[in-house]
Amino acid sequence: MMLTSSLRFLQRNSLRIGAVLGTFALVAAFILVQQVREASAEQDFHAARAQVMAAQARASELGLENAEFSDLQRQDLTTASETPPAASAPFNEERIAFFSRAAGQETQIKDQLETRVQKLLVETRDSAQSAVKQLSTSLQKAKQIGVDDQLLVEFAGVPSKAQIELDNATNVRAYRAVNDELKSRLSKLSLMIADQETTNKLVDQYAAQAAAQNQGDAGKARAGATAALAKVQGDLQTARIFSMDVSIVDVNVQKLAVRLTSATTAAGLEQVAGGLMVQEKVLTDAMAQTLPEKALTISLNEQVIRAYERGQQVFWSYVTTGRPGLETDPGSFKVYWKVSPWTMHSPWPKGSPFWYPDSKVKFVMWFNGGDGIHDASWRSRYGPGTNGPHYDPTGEDTGTHGCVNVPYSNMVWLWNWTPTGTPVIVY
Repeated sequence: MMLTSSLRFLQRNSLRIGAVLGTFALVAAFILVQQVREASAEQDFHAARAQVMAAQARASELGLENAEFSDLQRQDLTTASETPPAASAPFNEERIAFFSRAAGQETQIKDQLETRVQKLLVETRDSAQSAVKQLSTSLQKAKQIGVDDQLLVEFAGVPSKAQIELDNATNVRAYRAVNDELKSRLSKLSLMIADQETTNKLVDQYAAQAAAQNQGDAGKARAGATAALAKVQGDLQTARIFSMDVSIVDVNVQKLAVRLTSATTAAGLEQVAGGLMVQEKVLTDAMAQTLPEKALTISLNEQVIRAYERGQQVFWSYVTTGRPGLETDPGSFKVYWKVSPWTMHSPWPKGSPFWYPDSKVKFVMWFNGGDGIHDASWRSRYGPGTNGPHYDPTGEDTGTHGCVNVPYSNMVWLWNWTPTGTPVIVY
């Protein structure tokens, strides 16, 4: 009797029961699909991160310096350190979206790094090849214009040796080694050529110009020669900042400085002035040929940034650099990224003595990993001493976290003047 009733109940409600069971089956299947999607998304993220780590390892093997891809390393670490959302049963859409987004970010980081590596491989090889060609051409010219053969002995065979090294090179480190090996030789040879060319023409010409101005007055002649000495010594200092080999000009200037102290007549002083002006022209011509079209220097001692075009200063500003313990690194760098505007985020956790709140800047030019040149609305004092504890009535009373702070109006000038790739020398 009970069995008959149950069968009748099932017959009357078979469609409803089927619908309920079907719904449960669909939900269970969808939950399973979502679990598979989550696992797949997480696996994709870990696989993408592994590719980033492999790309970083390859970049290091190829000779890239950390400063050339540390920004991408930071992006990777930021992405990898994010905590995924908690499971939200039954479908975990938030976790799936989190891992999918993180995998996409890691893939983008890898692509950016691989593009950067390839670009540097091409640039460094082309630069080294250009240096080899330039050295060969310069050697031929030096012989043609009469540079002393004894001075050229050290250059014998150098272009051929450098070309062999370049042909055997396969990475950024090796290409740069060839380029660096030739850099000082090119600077020195360029000075020899300029010195010979200019000396051949100008000593008497400049001496005659000085004589016309002094009109036989020994006092005026000494003042003119002293000013010429100061000018060429200043340019020698600039050339050394850019690692130019200025030994030839330096020796000549030292000899002329000795003559300046002993000369007593207007004619003798005018010859010294003429010689110094020749050395000045030799030096500035060589700087124009060998130094970058544009460059920035940052003096940690003076707390000054200077802008140069072919070795001639066109702008300067007081700055503030890194505080004790977080000093701005000295060295040679390049502006690798310009961005406006930007929000500075503290890499130190809250509670650290170095932590700082998010800070907005209008312009930033990154040149050494996390170090950038930027304006700083929170600071009112710049210049000597501001990289340590100092009195600032309205702003920050110590140095930076490694960046280079510049007054806003001067930062506007630097931003407009400085292209990406501009060399930055911190000393």
